[in-house]
Amino acid sequence: MGLDGSSRVIGIDIGGTFARGMRGALVDGTPSLIARKEGITPQTSQEELVEAVTTMAGRLADLARRDGLPASAVGVAVPGLVDETTGVVHACPNVKLREFGLGDYLQERLKLPVFLTHDARAGALAEYSAGAGRGVSDLLLVAMGVGVGSAFVSGGRVLRGAHGAAGEIGHISIDPAGMLCGCGGRGCVETFASETSIARRYTMAAKEAILAEEVIARATAGNPAAVRVWNDALGALATVLATAVALVDCDLVVLSGTMGIPSEALAPLEALLAKRINLVRLPRVAVGALGGDAAALGAAVVAFERSGLGHPSVDWRASARLPVGLA
Repeated sequence: MGLDGSSRVIGIDIGGTFARGMRGALVDGTPSLIARKEGITPQTSQEELVEAVTTMAGRLADLARRDGLPASAVGVAVPGLVDETTGVVHACPNVKLREFGLGDYLQERLKLPVFLTHDARAGALAEYSAGAGRGVSDLLLVAMGVGVGSAFVSGGRVLRGAHGAAGEIGHISIDPAGMLCGCGGRGCVETFASETSIARRYTMAAKEAILAEEVIARATAGNPAAVRVWNDALGALATVLATAVALVDCDLVVLSGTMGIPSEALAPLEALLAKRINLVRLPRVAVGALGGDAAALGAAVVAFERSGLGHPSVDWRASARLPVGLA
């Protein structure tokens, strides 16, 4: 029996910055976004961050109960290294979560089953199930936000690896003498291609502080400083993507995140990949279809599947539309 409107779960994306913070969604099995919540990601302490996650999930659970169709589970997308079996968050380069049993804590507070996953894996599952990846069997998602995360999905399954860290291209160093990264390394891809780094590099070059999406818009329009910054970001991505594609042989590379990257801005990336990829087939490159909701929707996919409610990676792919309620 497939998923339907009577099955509901909550998906939470913790996010990585104060400005581009948490997102929560009450999602049913059709799929529809019944309700959405947004809030800041506290940066002052772990306790404040955990309380904010608890409050957002609790409000969505209360809303579902008032509607008469309570949520059955909660999925949480975490921007860092998480043990999905134990629910322990080991490290997050950009938010204050370290060695904390977030899964058990939330389960006790919310009185619902809680399942944790990496935010890039959540985004990849969402795009595979209900977004840009519905027409392919293998995709690599690159989430460009406050950091750069990535995940590989093949046949509906996410590659996790021996220690749960498979697919993390964002912290591969391509310039050991480069900028300091949040992980403690230098010259990681994240220091070139995250929204934080794109904005910072443009400020250094042009002495003007603007958001990353404006840098990309100016690059598309031909602004010299913006072109240099965006080309550096795409060059860093192309270098590691070429290796990743050679290893996993995917049909599609999806660029996801909250920057609103126009498709025309990706044309240079496809050309850069074509110069670097030889023996394997060149993948198609596309912007994610689910925007900033991808990780929250993916957390909902995890909640559906791991609680035994159903399989969005099968049922949602059969649908011809994006999730209802998607902005």
